Amino acid sequence: MTALDQATTAADRDADSRAKNLAADCFTAANATLSASVSSASSASTERPAHVGNMGPPEELIALWRQLRREIHKRVQPEQFETWFRRANLASMDSQSLCVAVQNGFSKDWLHNYYREVIEDAMDEVLGRTLKLSFVVDPELALKAIEDDDLAPLVHESAATGEHGGREGGEPPTGSGAGALKRNGANSSLVRGSDVGLNPKYTFDNFVVGPCNRFSHAVSLGTAEAPGKAYNPLFLHGNVGLGKTHLLQSICAALLDNWADVRILFLSCETFVNHFISALENGDLQKFRNKYRNVDVLVVDDIHVLANKERTQEEFFHTFNTLYNAGKQIVLSSDLPPKDIPTLQNRLVSRFKWGLVTEIELPCYETRMAILKRKGRERGEDLPNEVAQLIAERVDTNIRELEGAVNRLYGFASVSGEKITVPFAREVLADLFVKRRGAPTMEDIIVLVTAHYGVKLAELQSKRRTNQIALPRQMAMYLARQVTRLSLEEVGGYFGGRDHSTVLHAVKKITGLVQTDEATRSVVVGFLDQLGGASS
Repeated sequence: MTALDQATTAADRDADSRAKNLAADCFTAANATLSASVSSASSASTERPAHVGNMGPPEELIALWRQLRREIHKRVQPEQFETWFRRANLASMDSQSLCVAVQNGFSKDWLHNYYREVIEDAMDEVLGRTLKLSFVVDPELALKAIEDDDLAPLVHESAATGEHGGREGGEPPTGSGAGALKRNGANSSLVRGSDVGLNPKYTFDNFVVGPCNRFSHAVSLGTAEAPGKAYNPLFLHGNVGLGKTHLLQSICAALLDNWADVRILFLSCETFVNHFISALENGDLQKFRNKYRNVDVLVVDDIHVLANKERTQEEFFHTFNTLYNAGKQIVLSSDLPPKDIPTLQNRLVSRFKWGLVTEIELPCYETRMAILKRKGRERGEDLPNEVAQLIAERVDTNIRELEGAVNRLYGFASVSGEKITVPFAREVLADLFVKRRGAPTMEDIIVLVTAHYGVKLAELQSKRRTNQIALPRQMAMYLARQVTRLSLEEVGGYFGGRDHSTVLHAVKKITGLVQTDEATRSVVVGFLDQLGGASS
């Protein structure tokens, strides 16, 4: 190590030490404030953590919460931070516990189930130890987090008013919600011009829920229950054939069943583009705008079709603003997340993130099995377990291919009169069973990583967070995402049931080291060579 490297390392250690000391001072001051608060209260309340309540936390706790949020911000994707932590606040704290205020019960459950470890890691970094963590629903206190916010939003634009009255800024205006809608869908309907007819098979009841789509399913249900309020806009993205259109149709079907007089316009983005071009050619822009801007719910499939269409993007921008400002629900689907849609205007990227952006991932083995079994039952005949297992192991790309495999199997069986067995399935589906030769497995990765770092699998699966264990664990997670088709949840399952956000943090950490550290880059290249390169 050069003298410069030694000096830099020493400076980094000194900076870390100062940061820890500052956090410790802040923690001590916070406890003193809380102790004073508690001692002045009734004897019954002295046994409980001092709840901040709607007055907002003391300055010392605000400073401490800001530090924790900065650490959380480093550990999650920007969209995840915007969705789950931008409107989360400190509710109470003492020397043993910390309670976080959130907007609703769904957020409480989701943070508890999927982000507890992230928050605990942040506490460990800032406080030097982990407090007992809990969550409480307090919408008013949760919203105060924005007032005390020192972290910039994902996209910051000017707050000027657009040509047609929409805001240009990155922050959403306060919508009125869909409060005018009433329960009971007696007079509800799809608006004339909806080019996507609803398939009665596409409902929430027959959507197979698994780790790959559980969150997307839950927020879609929430959108149908509280249009214009819960998640607006709702943006679903994922590869072809993973169930985006099924969820869109399920939302529409539930809205039509549950809400009176709701007017839904459900169409593909290509139809929107074609209607806009036709309106330009025929001078019918006002008629076009009246049609698209006078609905309660706008559902657009394949919004990525807006790519490279500047005039259409401009029109959709103003349509979006009109509907959003009126509290109308907007639901969009795409093969890509907003930030990855080519040439999509920044102001549209910003607006698409105002509500909730969620990805539907490839179905895991258990979900594939459930889908196959359900498709068999829909045909009035159970698909034999061993046949379902064979297909689930070999067809891992998307749901449409699984459905296609079942349809072909039953079709050939009907024509030939043969019974559906494993040999029959191997013969009929032979072309679908062509797999990558020597595809690396999670077991291959674990063998390589444990041998290289001199650790045991049990240590990687443990709760230990020392660098000697954390780095190999993160490396294994990174490699799994590079060379296998395992979902985030499946990867985390191999390492003590860690959640998807922990896996994402590991991938970000190793990616950063590969870009900045030659030794890490060399190790990763060696691993990938032994594993046969990245997955296609």
